[in-house]
Amino acid sequence: MDRRALLAAFGVGVSCLAGCADREATANESTPDEPSDRPAEYPDGAGPDSIDFSTLESDDETVLHAPRDHWNSYAILFSEPPDRRRIEGDYYVNSSTGEVISELWYGAKDYRNGDTYAYVQPADRIPDQQPRDEWDADPQFTYDATTDAYYRYDPNYGQIAPTNIGRHTDLLDAYGWEARTTATHHDVPVIIYRLSNGDPESDRGTPAVTGSLKLGVDDGIMYAFDITLDTETEARYTYTVRPAPFPTHEWVETARNVAATNSSDD
Repeated sequence: MDRRALLAAFGVGVSCLAGCADREATANESTPDEPSDRPAEYPDGAGPDSIDFSTLESDDETVLHAPRDHWNSYAILFSEPPDRRRIEGDYYVNSSTGEVISELWYGAKDYRNGDTYAYVQPADRIPDQQPRDEWDADPQFTYDATTDAYYRYDPNYGQIAPTNIGRHTDLLDAYGWEARTTATHHDVPVIIYRLSNGDPESDRGTPAVTGSLKLGVDDGIMYAFDITLDTETEARYTYTVRPAPFPTHEWVETARNVAATNSSDD
């Protein structure tokens, strides 16, 4: 079974955290209805009446790196309608070590630190479309009966496949945005934009009803957005990058031990 896509960093291979009700305040909240103090400075690719997302993404400032200057550890959290899931994973970054933990669909998690890669999939959360016998036959995974989970551990994983981090903001590019004012997002200076044109550029796109976002003044990083699309149930998507504790991850040591035991048995 080819599960490289399932394992790719942060999910294709980083179950979303439960409930957007528990998430941090979204980009829409506490935003003025009318522009008052228009921003005087903008990052490259942004202006008072538009955002060129391709330019924002063209430099070395990424959401995996720039926020490390502000917080000891942080989370990249995304919510979407359960019947319209498009991007897998919530992510946690340790700013000092560079470790990244991804919380994936179906209770899976993966861990990355340099070349080291670890992955765990609880057996009781495996979906019906992924038969257990395929997991058992996959040499990349080892089943541990004590924890009832499948593990992978590779200390020399090397080059990481493309990640979902950075894809969360892709749906914003189809719409028009207008700068309204400046604010701070957990002490990070940001520009608050509101949706100015909800008609998508593509004929196959879905119109947006409401939307707002927070763009880093100094680094051009998208720190939050909240957008609702004009579907039958008004699909709402939210995203925030904010300080958060780095999760405990004893399971990584379990993955290492399980893999070592499996190798010695071969």
